[in-house]
Amino acid sequence: MSYSVLIADDDHSLRSVLSAALNKAGYHTVKARNGKEAIDCVQKDEFDVILLDIFLGDTDGLELIESIQDLNPTAAIIVITGHGTTQTAIEAAKRQAYSYLTKPVDRNELLDLVDRAASAASITKEETEIGVVQTAQSIDGQGRMVGQSPTMQTVYQIIGRAAVSDETVLIMGESGTGKELVAELIHQNSPRSENPFVVVDCSAIPPSLIESTLFGHVKGAFTDAHADRKGKFEQADSGTIFLDEVGELPIDVQMKLLRVLQERKIEPVGSNETRPVNVRIIAATNRKLDTAISQKTFRDDLYYRLNVVPISLPPLRERKEDIPELIDLFTSRFAQEYQLPKIGISSETIMKLIEYEWPGNVRELENAIKRALVMCSGQMLLTEHFSQIFDKPISDSTIDNQNPDQQIHALLQGEVERYLESEADAGQLYAAIRSVFEKPLFEIVLEHTDGNRSKASEILGINRNTLHTKLNEYDIK
Repeated sequence: MSYSVLIADDDHSLRSVLSAALNKAGYHTVKARNGKEAIDCVQKDEFDVILLDIFLGDTDGLELIESIQDLNPTAAIIVITGHGTTQTAIEAAKRQAYSYLTKPVDRNELLDLVDRAASAASITKEETEIGVVQTAQSIDGQGRMVGQSPTMQTVYQIIGRAAVSDETVLIMGESGTGKELVAELIHQNSPRSENPFVVVDCSAIPPSLIESTLFGHVKGAFTDAHADRKGKFEQADSGTIFLDEVGELPIDVQMKLLRVLQERKIEPVGSNETRPVNVRIIAATNRKLDTAISQKTFRDDLYYRLNVVPISLPPLRERKEDIPELIDLFTSRFAQEYQLPKIGISSETIMKLIEYEWPGNVRELENAIKRALVMCSGQMLLTEHFSQIFDKPISDSTIDNQNPDQQIHALLQGEVERYLESEADAGQLYAAIRSVFEKPLFEIVLEHTDGNRSKASEILGINRNTLHTKLNEYDIK
């Protein structure tokens, strides 16, 4: 396939040199010596790549980009400049140019860049012709929560039923699955929708402050208590309070929360008086609370009080059929937010995004789309715009050539980078890494002992009760 390239530059010598190099590489080239000729050429013919000098004699090349894109929307525009400044690159990117070259132009760099640009333009053209660019649709009518998979349909049904009741809800799921969004949807569709919706991240509050944060305090209750202060429960009165990561609450605070659930009264820190509160409680956790109960870190009576209406959110890897719709939603939302033109996404990229396991779930996908749109210099998202998730930090060949200590370090580094890249909840890195390495360790040792737990505990150097707890935590039979 022969790609066509328009070379718009006021320098006759450079036009000739670029044309000769590209013609020799198999491209069909057309030359324009100023802005007017460039526009005339684009009006007559369609080009795959356009090399556009910033200084064209009669106009600023950057100012021509929008007009060229209107006439030839699938072309990849490469800006040529003699002054390769950061601002030039920024301005070119803001105008959706594919990339830019600085003078003097290196032949190899030119051919490599034009090859990539032509390929990107070809994909954009093909996808546009077959109508791959989609229109965002949403389940709740606000473009906030999407997914037609059977598991999500079940979730929507439970949300609808929970919304009309006033029972306590416990939302369970991995970080990034949308637990807060579900809580907000329940509140918005409930009789309490006109009243406050108060969010409390239990994992982000120091243990010494959590009781005061939830239930308030009176003046003089502790050193810095210079005045009475309402807690989150009083702030949410007549509305809904969402206790995110409720599994991180200290045991003594769990007991007081249980009392609130039973009596519908709170007792501020430093006070001997209780105050009535009319609050609907929705809690969420990414922990297995049954395991926490067996480890005595979570009260079973509180668990039963919270788990009146359970909602289990599936990880994204278990509902991959929803990924195209989520991509469409986030692409449309952020393109509008960033005031970008309509952005498509290639079918190859969609397939790769579907194949990816998404350890950070919907939140990771959302952030990946956001980054890709920022980096995209055309009208089509391609796999190159998702290099941060598709490119492995350590190649298999690199690991194979390392000694055991280096291999372990490399694997650990890869897991840490994936965790940080997923933008999972703060404060969970240690638990995440521990689970990655502990589970296979226990499985390997149990396999070695043919399932004999006593021998396995001896080899591991831990007591049998601890091993039993760990096996339950990782669901190892």
